Amino acid sequence: MWNGLKISEVFFEEYGMPMLEKHFSEYKDEIAAGLAGQTSECFGYDDYISRDHDYAPGFCLWLPEELKKKIGSDLQKAYDELPVEDFIINHRADVGMSGPSNIMTGARSKRVGVHSIEEFFYEHTGMTHAPVTTEDWLLTPQMHIAEAVNGKVFRDISGEFTAIRNVWAGYYPADIKKKKVAADLAMAGKTGQFNYLRSVKRDDIGAAYCCVTEFIYKISAALFLLNGRYMPYYKWRFRAMKEFTTLNSVVEPLLQLSQMSEEMSSDKIRLIEDISGMVIKELVGRGWSSGHSDYLLDNAKLVMKTISDSEIASWNIFVGED
Repeated sequence: MWNGLKISEVFFEEYGMPMLEKHFSEYKDEIAAGLAGQTSECFGYDDYISRDHDYAPGFCLWLPEELKKKIGSDLQKAYDELPVEDFIINHRADVGMSGPSNIMTGARSKRVGVHSIEEFFYEHTGMTHAPVTTEDWLLTPQMHIAEAVNGKVFRDISGEFTAIRNVWAGYYPADIKKKKVAADLAMAGKTGQFNYLRSVKRDDIGAAYCCVTEFIYKISAALFLLNGRYMPYYKWRFRAMKEFTTLNSVVEPLLQLSQMSEEMSSDKIRLIEDISGMVIKELVGRGWSSGHSDYLLDNAKLVMKTISDSEIASWNIFVGED
């Protein structure tokens, strides 16, 4: 059975592209098409559960803002008139659907259809252009950049959309990546290795829970950075970790840690130290740390020393954390 990304691509090829050629031939090479953004199918993670709401064949059309002002309304109307149900009937065995989801919340209209290139990137990154400065790169959380570069571009003759997308997809510059790794690991050490035990000793269960939750989050962010990938939002975080090629051995212990109760605090402490040790070993292997300490904060400080840009290297260690 096709996943949502495949459904989208075939729907575009069979109905979307002919629509552009018939009604917008003068502009078709200025219009990019694909599927990217917030939904599970954009990440390729959709399944039968995903189909209970806001699910139907669809794709995105991205065009320059000035062109959208000129033809956007007509293009959206033509898109809305595409025969979705006919497509489903013709590919019933492939799409595994009898029709669009019964529940449509209205959110879908903001995720597929016609968008200007500028508004798409502004929605996901806070900028209408590709990042240029260090501040540009640090402005947007990983999970939002992940939505800007996921999915697939089916067609982009002008290359305008893809040119911006490819800069983001090319990932963080080396020094910014190190800065973010250092920040996330510093906070992971502070919450998981230091404050968790103190919270347990105080019998402050709420604080202890928050410490472990924050540790899992910050370690996860660092793992994605070390894998050269943007971390998606919480729902798909562990699903995406299954695809790691670096430190994939850390994923199962993290999952175990997320399921342990506070009655198992001593086991949680040991597991936190095991996870931290595996990450430190990776830092040593990269030449980012000497590994002289088993405390993540100490190792984060050593990562900072490997940053070439003197300005970035001078920042507070927690700047850039996810």
